[in-house]
Amino acid sequence: MFKVVTIGGGNGQSVLLRALKHYLPQIEIIAVVSVSDSGGSSGILREKFNILPMGDILRVILALSPYPYLELREIFYSNRFSSGELSGHNVGNLVLTHLFQETGDWLATIKAFSETLKIQGRVLPVTLELTTLCAELANGQIVKGETKIDKPDFDCNLRKTKLWLEPSGQVFAPVKEAILKADYIFLGPGDLYTSILPNLLVDGMSELLTRSKAKLIFTCSLANRIIGETCGFKASDYVSELQKYLPRPIDIVILQDTSVYPNTEHFQAKKWEPMEIDVGDWQKKYTIISRDLYAETEAGMDWEKLIEPVGKVLELK
Repeated sequence: MFKVVTIGGGNGQSVLLRALKHYLPQIEIIAVVSVSDSGGSSGILREKFNILPMGDILRVILALSPYPYLELREIFYSNRFSSGELSGHNVGNLVLTHLFQETGDWLATIKAFSETLKIQGRVLPVTLELTTLCAELANGQIVKGETKIDKPDFDCNLRKTKLWLEPSGQVFAPVKEAILKADYIFLGPGDLYTSILPNLLVDGMSELLTRSKAKLIFTCSLANRIIGETCGFKASDYVSELQKYLPRPIDIVILQDTSVYPNTEHFQAKKWEPMEIDVGDWQKKYTIISRDLYAETEAGMDWEKLIEPVGKVLELK
């Protein structure tokens, strides 16, 4: 049985996990999740109760459940209270907050909710320390907070010359074990600066990835928000930025097939722009797997279309 570790956060990691479940029980899945979120319900609960932000942990748990993902997301994630002290919060975040207050232990909290939904894998926060994501821009400006980086009030075309965490945190012990035992490590898809890279900034992660014998696979996103953390980025920008924070080369890159064009109306409705898959010498450094990954009825990636290229990586059917 292959041991597969995914590293990321948010919706992108959920898409990958739904595809990976197709290969159960031939693989064992461990999802390592970023915990630097500072906005929305997760950010409010983090500040009020001094706990890890749990929105991304919640979505990953839902993705690994055998129950219908869209129904679970509607029940636990999408529906939010509209008034009173609970305004803006969803049921899933509140359940996880309550479980943590009862147990005082994040492993026990995640395990309890995971067992309720009978998840097919394991979910681990990358660190147990409360961290703040920080970035230095090309003009020297310092921006602190995941939300301020993700939804910039500065010129989004300004490149981020440096990214770090305050404090840097320590890699959670079970994450160390998972990475050192992994056969495959998948990075992405998802927001580059706020979902993927924060995991790589945690103290100890670089050393672990250096020691790991696993193949490193990057699934590149399909779009950028018109005003967002990676506005104007091409595929090569994603790869080069990711490589800056990795201690070893990526082995395989999964990309959108450039011969297939998206429904631009879907992207415009979300104020996204399809990402350009630029061809160049950079691609010669990696094994490239190109497939049509566009969802048919909305902007974004179709998890079912991701099943085949993931299977090609794993050499499974």
